Amino acid sequence: ALETAAQLAMPVSSSLAGQLLGQLAHVQLDDGGTKRAQTTFQAALDALVDSDLLVSRAELHVAAGAMFQEMSEAAPRLTKQAIDHYQSALRLVDRTTAPETWAIANANLGLIYLTMPMTEASDQLRVGIAVQSMREALSVLAPETHRDRWSSTQLNLANALVYLPSTHQADNIAEAVELYEGVLAHRDRQRDPQGRARVLANQGNALAHLGAFADAKVRLHEARTIFEEFDEIEAVRSVRSILDEIAKHESLIRHDVDAES
Repeated sequence: ALETAAQLAMPVSSSLAGQLLGQLAHVQLDDGGTKRAQTTFQAALDALVDSDLLVSRAELHVAAGAMFQEMSEAAPRLTKQAIDHYQSALRLVDRTTAPETWAIANANLGLIYLTMPMTEASDQLRVGIAVQSMREALSVLAPETHRDRWSSTQLNLANALVYLPSTHQADNIAEAVELYEGVLAHRDRQRDPQGRARVLANQGNALAHLGAFADAKVRLHEARTIFEEFDEIEAVRSVRSILDEIAKHESLIRHDVDAES
């Protein structure tokens, strides 16, 4: 029905046809037809290219970008298409004209930049761009209005800050610890135990980097308990590895103290 409607609308109003094609693309995507959806998204954008429906065009770019981003997990070559769509969306709208669409484009773009492989030293600049994109997104997203998207974006930002090349690394890691704490406040053990454990593990690792070993161990032991409960063997090993490193550092500190006394 949508396809027929778009065909009938095209000679009369390409803008209406573009909107109908956009709806058709979403239906095709929900039905698992990614190849058909790719073609239809592009047809919708082509139909709207000369229209003043900037928000509609941006929303289509974000939807197409999310589709290519998901597909890029199996086919990394599609990453560029996802990036191009998000950047196109950000050229059409801003925080004022379409805050949610703008925020989602920034959040998704930041995540793509974080997950792209680092092959050259200059690639580390992408981490800085990713951090800025996610900060922009979080200026709109909030736990009260976009709980899950806010949580994932805040978590991604915290993870990025821990490894962001900077002369202020300690400050970045301290900020990451606070961001993790914010996520934990909305990710309880009953609702999402494994998700909570992953945040605790990341926060424990960040605290260990700051030398706050006592607080780090509290988080890491809780994370390990949850991972063991759900038989997440690799996650348990990862947490144990961090705890082992903390134990080594504490042992060295005790040795130095004993030597001085």
